[in-house]
Amino acid sequence: MKSFNQNWKDFHEGKLSKSQAREFITYLDSPDGNRDFQQLLKIVWGTEANAGQKGMGLPGKPEPPEPGKRLDRSAESQRKQSRTPRRIATWLRYAASLVFFLLMLREIGFMNEAADTQNSSDKKEQAAWVVKSNPKGRKSKILLPDSSLVFLNAGSELSYPRNFTENRQVLLRGEAFFDVKKYKQQPFLVKTAHVTTTVLGTSFNINTDYLESTEIALATGKISIRNDYTGKDMLLRPGEASLVSRGEQPMKKFTVDPAKIPLWTEGVLHFEKEPFVLVKNKLENWYGVEIAVNGPVPDVKCSGTFEKQAYLSDVLAVLAHSVRFSFDIDGKNVVIYPISS
Repeated sequence: MKSFNQNWKDFHEGKLSKSQAREFITYLDSPDGNRDFQQLLKIVWGTEANAGQKGMGLPGKPEPPEPGKRLDRSAESQRKQSRTPRRIATWLRYAASLVFFLLMLREIGFMNEAADTQNSSDKKEQAAWVVKSNPKGRKSKILLPDSSLVFLNAGSELSYPRNFTENRQVLLRGEAFFDVKKYKQQPFLVKTAHVTTTVLGTSFNINTDYLESTEIALATGKISIRNDYTGKDMLLRPGEASLVSRGEQPMKKFTVDPAKIPLWTEGVLHFEKEPFVLVKNKLENWYGVEIAVNGPVPDVKCSGTFEKQAYLSDVLAVLAHSVRFSFDIDGKNVVIYPISS
């Protein structure tokens, strides 16, 4: 509070540099600055109400009596009382001038400029990335500047730097299949919430929608994956996949059919021993619907392949037979009713 009072006084008297003044004005427009300003006003008004009491801690300390001179207490008291209103008037003029000045700065847009300056680094950082995203129910194909191809699934987002040819890395949320061009001197990195995948030239699939884990499946080539939480690495070869937990659990490796990894990029819906809750999420993304389960979520794993343009009702009918549930479809809303055995 004391430094705020001094900065305020220095600002009013023109003792701050241009950068210091701008920083002080920006602070005044913040919640903390507004709080300090309100506290200062309370001090000023409180002192005015108690003008006969000891000073308020603002500039203008009374000088001690000279040595050898007797202090006339009544005269000193009169001097204090006469000085206090003048100090109050001075600080009130500061307050009035500052309030007017701040309002004027806000009106001409200086405050907005200061705020923009403060956030300019964030905006530049955002502008340095290209972001591609798909809503539920829509997939897309993205050609990266190095001619690598990305199939981005529904409900997913891919970001890459504008200087991608010099910095081959992408950020992924959701699911994507990559067909990466090979550049020996410049690896291709895919970063998700907790996994970094490093490749030179290969085709593979990454899905971050799994429960508490990320699945990476390799179709061709060779990739190295790292759990950023644990710092552990794993090498995958064609036909191998891994589930990487978001915690301290070790990475799991298992085999997959390489031909089935890119099926979704061809419009084929495929499940391979997947938990029903994950199948539900996939159907929501694939068809752009919301699925509610009226009752306990079935604790089963599902497998199945559905050709291009399969109707949601047909997919649900097949699943209902094996998982045992009934369902209703009303536009974009689906309700599943599990059947107890």
